[in-house]
Amino acid sequence: MKIKKTSHEIKDKILDELKNGPKSVAEIGENINSNWLTVEKFLNELKDDGLVIEVISSPKMKVYRRVDDLAFYGLPFSQDIRDKTFSLLCTIAKKWKEKNQEGPIPSKTILQKIAVEFIESSQRIEVPILRFHYGKTTALRYDEEFEMECKPFNLNSEQNTLLLNLIDKYKKMSARKAEQEQYKKEDMIFYRVKEKGIIQNLLIKDSKTLELGLLKLSALYPLELVDIFPIFDNFIYCSINALNLSSKEDKTGYLQKIKELFSLVWDMVTTAYFFSDAEKYITQDKKELFFEIKKNILNSKILNLSPILEDFKSEVESINTENIPINITERAKEAIHSILED
Repeated sequence: MKIKKTSHEIKDKILDELKNGPKSVAEIGENINSNWLTVEKFLNELKDDGLVIEVISSPKMKVYRRVDDLAFYGLPFSQDIRDKTFSLLCTIAKKWKEKNQEGPIPSKTILQKIAVEFIESSQRIEVPILRFHYGKTTALRYDEEFEMECKPFNLNSEQNTLLLNLIDKYKKMSARKAEQEQYKKEDMIFYRVKEKGIIQNLLIKDSKTLELGLLKLSALYPLELVDIFPIFDNFIYCSINALNLSSKEDKTGYLQKIKELFSLVWDMVTTAYFFSDAEKYITQDKKELFFEIKKNILNSKILNLSPILEDFKSEVESINTENIPINITERAKEAIHSILED
């Protein structure tokens, strides 16, 4: 005789299924041997309880993930990638605590920077590195609550020494300093120009040097992110025109608008960067799900940014352009020359 599962048992099975990444209602139902309607009913209850999130809701598919999913954006990375990445993060955290028993545990930023440098400095470490908002990171965030479930990362003596040296290197750094340390690397020039050419000049309100920073950043724009380049380019166009206003008072007001807009533009661009890097680590059977998540996340950021940018563009285009002493060609040449010297 078939024993009917209780609602509590079904919910536990659903949460177990989602432990290793997002899944569709149909996929969960097949794996736990429950029909579609039953699974959706209990998923809605779990959603109301704040334990799961509906990632995709379309006529084609409904996909859910756990709220505590450690993968950024709940991306469907393989179990192998999830296990190796979290194992490495846990091992770094554990060794940090052993070396700094009286000090604070490392911030999540510091932890990620150590992990990235360790992976890049080691041979045959198959843990993905992805570019994100503040530079390179792994595919997962670290959460101390899950440490007990984590297996230690297998280190040889050389790797162990390397890791301990990296912990010594980073233990006195702030998260900000750790980011800037990573930006010094040759392949991080896009982030370095953002930091030196945009952020620093916005802080000190140096409009002329900021203009060159914007042009440099535009010249370094990643080719793989061509789909959102028109939005980025629109921001650069509006910002440079605004910075060439003859009125010093107006220019100060526009600096604040550029600062606010840049944070949204950078968030959009680096999110697209993350998805571009992540795609190569997604198995073929999860590609459709991956692209649906990517579309939803990026579209929400674009929808948030677009009306603000359009308002800024309308305001800038209302300026009498005869009063704008701008020579984009010469400024662009200067920016490109500056890049070559960087």
